[in-house]
Amino acid sequence: MKKHLLLILLLQLVIWSCSTTKDTVRSSKNEVKATLDLVNVSNDKVKVTIKPAQITATTISYQLAKIIPGTYAIADYGRYVDDFKAYDASGKELPVTKKDVNTWTISNANQLDRVEYLINDTYDSEEGQAFAENSTTIFSPAGTNILQGENFMLNLCGFVGYFDNQKDFTYKLTVNHPKDLVGTTALIDTDKSDTNDIFQLSRYAEVVDSPIMYAKPDVSSFFVDGMDVYLHVYSPRNKSINSQALLPDIKKMITAQKKFLGKINTTKKYAILVYITSMNNDDAKGLGALEHNTSTTATFKDDMKITELIHVISHEFFHTLTPLKVHSKEIHDFDFNQPQMSQHLWMYEGFTEYFANLFQVKEGLIDAAVFYNTMSEKLLNSRTYFKDDLSFTEMSKNVLVPAMKKQYPNVYEKGALMAMCLDVIIRDKSNGKRGILSVMGELSQIYGPTRPFDDNAFIAEFTKITYPEVGEFLQTHIVKGVPINYNEYLSKVGVSTTKVQIPVKIAFYFDNKMFLKMDEKKNVYIDAKDGSNEFIKAIGFENNDQVMELNGIPVNGEDINKLLMPVYGLEVGAPFKAKIIRNGSEKQLSGSVILNTSEGDGFRYTDTSKQALNQLWLKG
Repeated sequence: MKKHLLLILLLQLVIWSCSTTKDTVRSSKNEVKATLDLVNVSNDKVKVTIKPAQITATTISYQLAKIIPGTYAIADYGRYVDDFKAYDASGKELPVTKKDVNTWTISNANQLDRVEYLINDTYDSEEGQAFAENSTTIFSPAGTNILQGENFMLNLCGFVGYFDNQKDFTYKLTVNHPKDLVGTTALIDTDKSDTNDIFQLSRYAEVVDSPIMYAKPDVSSFFVDGMDVYLHVYSPRNKSINSQALLPDIKKMITAQKKFLGKINTTKKYAILVYITSMNNDDAKGLGALEHNTSTTATFKDDMKITELIHVISHEFFHTLTPLKVHSKEIHDFDFNQPQMSQHLWMYEGFTEYFANLFQVKEGLIDAAVFYNTMSEKLLNSRTYFKDDLSFTEMSKNVLVPAMKKQYPNVYEKGALMAMCLDVIIRDKSNGKRGILSVMGELSQIYGPTRPFDDNAFIAEFTKITYPEVGEFLQTHIVKGVPINYNEYLSKVGVSTTKVQIPVKIAFYFDNKMFLKMDEKKNVYIDAKDGSNEFIKAIGFENNDQVMELNGIPVNGEDINKLLMPVYGLEVGAPFKAKIIRNGSEKQLSGSVILNTSEGDGFRYTDTSKQALNQLWLKG
């Protein structure tokens, strides 16, 4: 999973100042049947029908997921269920007791033919940041959307659940949908009808892992090295964001990723589902993406930049390596309601984020200087916003605990830095012949998609196939949480830490100060008496200007996230405009972006005597 991490962090800082004779009556012995009706939507709710496999017990529970893999946060999808009912084959209601927010217990279960319920979507109920310490909001790429006749984002965990002891049974999923909406997924539709799709899934885990988006057919595709890639975009307002416009950059990126991964990647079909949100109160607000083994769900805003999409999607695609091919028993046999979390987020997310940056250097998409700058920014973030002496294995294992939850985003910062150090150690000890990518290839051969590793034994196994120095790093910095002396490792490839100027991502937030203020009516004003903010000066803002629009987007003081989005991730020299009220008169401002910078430790290539190993690391 990948989010706009720094923005989330800074926003938090701001906020904190029976019969089985007929299949038509009862499902086949070991198959659960699920049907979603996207045609007859009522009051923004979808009807779901679930027919269990054979039941002999007199009581049985049906559950929706409390949490799903890849999110590391409680979701409680059951809270979106209304009007849950159970029926026998004659249509008679059976007694149902709601045990908790995600669980319904059905009596006389040996007579059960089906359960039916209505599902609300999550997009129109999001409040606050999904990864705030005590938030109950579901991260949008893991959420659901129901917009009748227009868009259905089906993260299936938000629609379909499982019966006791039937989680590993096969599922037959039927989706009835409007004729003019096309469903895009990595699954294979076995029905040729243009209003009915049927998918076969091996078990409930595959149901959760297989999102589908139904929308008007803005779909493009390409084929690369044995893999079909489908890109479906829903962008109802900004028509310049469409699959054809995004396709060239997506194709260039994934082609480079396939080349980078080589034989390690064996994915045959991959789906990218892009939802462009208005950021309004009844729409998605969590920006980023969520990985699945053969697809990605992504949520972006109307003024998204292609560079945002490229990096986020590249991160998610690398999850086809881990956790798809290298994962623990906690992930393979995931308990959706009483989860036991793995210790190894440092690998699942840290390695993935590192690969998402390293491959761009290796395949010539960026130069080494850009890579060093990116890793420098991660160093600054990791030390500024997170505990630098925290055990990553403890954080991972306890990531659902609120105090640890707020440390989780560091997997994309320090996690990537730790991966970089491990890569350098392995390159050094192997004289440049191996790196963590080749080691992950070896691990994918040892384990693979169907053979999980033992969580407690994995660090020893990783050490065994590499070097004692790798094991020492793992134990010292990842298990014990000792802060890293990056010079000790990066000097082996000619890189040293030095003081550098790092651009600040949010133009109105600089040097631990917010350059905006609000009155009791939530009107927003410039707060820039000291004149230190270069962006404010470049655009022509003055102290106490009332801000009305930023780059054409109305300012909303009620929503800090929406307020700061237009000034997040700006590029130096890009045009910027604003509408303000100054001394009672409305004015239009415009200028070219100048970013504020913050001094911090960064990485620079300084020792040319290490050029050979440096090139094997970055290009090998």
